[in-house]
Amino acid sequence: MPSRPFRLRVHDTLTGRKIVLTPPARGHLTIYVCGVTPYESGHMGHAFTFSIFDVLVRFLEANGVRVKYVQNITDVDDPLLERARRDQIDWRELADRETKVHLRDMTVLGWRPPDVMPRVSDEIKGIVAAASRLHSTGYAYKTDALYFDASKYRGYGRLSHRTRRSMLRRLREEGMLGTVGPSAKRDALDFPLWRRSGPDEPAWPSKFGEGRPGWHIECSAMSMHYLGAQIDIHGGGRDLVFSHHESERAQSESLTHKVPFARAWVHTGMVRYEGRKMSKSLGNLVKVSQALQRAPAAAVRLYLVGHRYRRDWSFEWQGLARSARLVEGIAKFLAQDARTATRGGSARPGRALMAEFNAALADDLDTPRAVRTLRAAVRQRDAAAVRAMKDVLAGSASLT
Repeated sequence: MPSRPFRLRVHDTLTGRKIVLTPPARGHLTIYVCGVTPYESGHMGHAFTFSIFDVLVRFLEANGVRVKYVQNITDVDDPLLERARRDQIDWRELADRETKVHLRDMTVLGWRPPDVMPRVSDEIKGIVAAASRLHSTGYAYKTDALYFDASKYRGYGRLSHRTRRSMLRRLREEGMLGTVGPSAKRDALDFPLWRRSGPDEPAWPSKFGEGRPGWHIECSAMSMHYLGAQIDIHGGGRDLVFSHHESERAQSESLTHKVPFARAWVHTGMVRYEGRKMSKSLGNLVKVSQALQRAPAAAVRLYLVGHRYRRDWSFEWQGLARSARLVEGIAKFLAQDARTATRGGSARPGRALMAEFNAALADDLDTPRAVRTLRAAVRQRDAAAVRAMKDVLAGSASLT
């Protein structure tokens, strides 16, 4: 346990500055991270985000902080249903297959599984209840779908720091602008909470007609169900800031009137490959399975977390190779230490090394600095420090 109260500084997307999160004296520090839409899982962009948040959880728990961590599975959403239709496969079969890929990859990469991993398809009752409350309190209206009235939430756009024009441009780029008119939504920024399902799409009964939820309301309902009306950290990739997290913040605070919904909004940067953002739509994915063919799991993990979490970066095979050499050195050193352990030596990590390591991660999760400290621990032949640092940075990922 630390000798003084544990304090974590993280960059909050809403305020644009680092804020201090002090764990509660009782209960848990709560974290909700938007998980995969399981239609093509298992690429390094996903692995980067979830490895970063795994380091955060492991670091908190290593310092005696109790954490409750929720990461959802969005198994009801347009991209998955479109892929299922294209591939002529049942949407549930596709979601199950790709969810297994995600869980397999992250297990190999040594994560500490989230405490709860709810699937949208299992949470419909709570989602309908949340949508109904927004309708009954005047924040939503019914036309061809049930829409959230963005004009009723004065802070819409503040999380993403976008003007109305910028938000409309982004919606247009994402193909999410939709139709505005008497029989559709009243304003282009309004978004669906509940919508009619297509003939080959899943549908559930509701007071608004048989259909399925909109994207944003899903996460609000699941976060509130498992973590309460307010949470400490809400995370995900930066591409979710608008429109997903912007809309989630608006509807959540409109539901409960408790502000803030999240004490800190934490977002990871984008992973690029061959000069472009790594994405399913562009088809330039590097799969976790491909990386594991060239390097041990711990090397893949240390390569991922060796990058500053808020910055975009480019995946390079040479960088993975350098990480593999580091892991090879760690494995040889720890094996040698295990053979000579009976000769004595300190079982406790060096204070200076661990102080530097903890200071790095406590300052907005500076994982590159933490990896450099791990290298220093290897050079100084401090096996206890190496093990402690590896456990946080690479979890249970194999060194060989």
